[in-house]
Amino acid sequence: MLAQLRQSFSRVTSSVAYIPQIDGLRALAMLMVLAHHVTAIYLEDTHRLGTQHLPQDWGLIITRSPLIIWILNLWIGVPIFCAISGFVLTVPFARSFSKGKGSPSWRLYLLRRIIRMEPPYFLSMTFLFLLVMMPWRMGWKYALVMLHIFGPHYLASLVYLHAQIYGGPSWINGVAWTLEIELQFYLVLPVIAELFGIRNRSLRRLIFVILIVASACLAQFVLPGLHNSRLDFSILKQLQFFLAGMLLADVHLDPPKIFFLKPYTADALVVLFAGMLIYVLHWRPGFGWLEPFLIAAMFFAIFKAKWFAGIFSSPVLTFPGTLCYTIYLYHYFIAQRVMPFTIRLFPPVHALWLDAVVQVVLVLIPVLLVASVLYTFTERPFVVLSHTVANRFRPARTTTPASEVDVVSTALEGRL
Repeated sequence: MLAQLRQSFSRVTSSVAYIPQIDGLRALAMLMVLAHHVTAIYLEDTHRLGTQHLPQDWGLIITRSPLIIWILNLWIGVPIFCAISGFVLTVPFARSFSKGKGSPSWRLYLLRRIIRMEPPYFLSMTFLFLLVMMPWRMGWKYALVMLHIFGPHYLASLVYLHAQIYGGPSWINGVAWTLEIELQFYLVLPVIAELFGIRNRSLRRLIFVILIVASACLAQFVLPGLHNSRLDFSILKQLQFFLAGMLLADVHLDPPKIFFLKPYTADALVVLFAGMLIYVLHWRPGFGWLEPFLIAAMFFAIFKAKWFAGIFSSPVLTFPGTLCYTIYLYHYFIAQRVMPFTIRLFPPVHALWLDAVVQVVLVLIPVLLVASVLYTFTERPFVVLSHTVANRFRPARTTTPASEVDVVSTALEGRL
């Protein structure tokens, strides 16, 4: 039975050279996002820090508890997701250019993204929209009113344009704004990936570094002053993290000699970079432009480490990492429904940090259970189909021995 479960929820790849730490990092990012949202719902439902509506009122309660700034800093889970996407999606482009073949097929690239991501997203949005429409005891007139109000928001969300049309997160599924940014990256990636056509490795990576610093400074110092919500919910706010993932892919596939680390040295570097990231987030936000570099450096060290590589490749993390997309689509909806029961199960009479941690754990259990079922029926079939389409239309491979770079990049390509 255990073997059957592992097969059902295993990552679909095109090579045995699977990098499980990627799924472990996905799980870490998802846990951060989940903890942020669960705590926000908990504070709203219990009024522990007064009556407020989050996220609009974070600024009002930030001085009421030292825990709030730590909860707010869990937003770093979103940039971690962006860096992972930049890394995974870039590998096929980097490999193709390294072989002198130029950019891979745009049609195949976009077709795979549509097959892989769009059906689960459509099913999720439609399900949540129908719940809003459901008349229950209100009668069908209520449903017609809801259709008039929420119908345009549903359509805008389906085409990933809600934030650009309405200047804010989707009314159907508020977390979908990050997926809209993800789609923008899918569209610009083939253009940015042309940088891999630069044969001079040092020059190419220097350009990436310059682009990361420029986009980080734009997001940190320029966009806030413009007070434009549409720009805040666009790729311009997160581009530096996608670029950091792209730079990481380049370095990971073809590392300089100085980056050949001993495993325990890499473990120490993971602690160092993670500590620096926390320090910048919590105490030195003015140095936020360093965050994409610290995330990429931490990723690279985890890949080379021994102890941390074992942690992030353990089934405890890789299993939820595999379910990550489904969890992301439904976790907020599930948390809202189960929170009234978990609050009664563990009343808010303890220290705030303890109550928040217990609530996250209690909500995580049903989230994983429900997401496992939903993944099986609404996501995995399209993951397999995307993989099948890729094998069907990918040009035939030569029989020449593959290099280590080819094997690793092929594995990552199969995980798109």
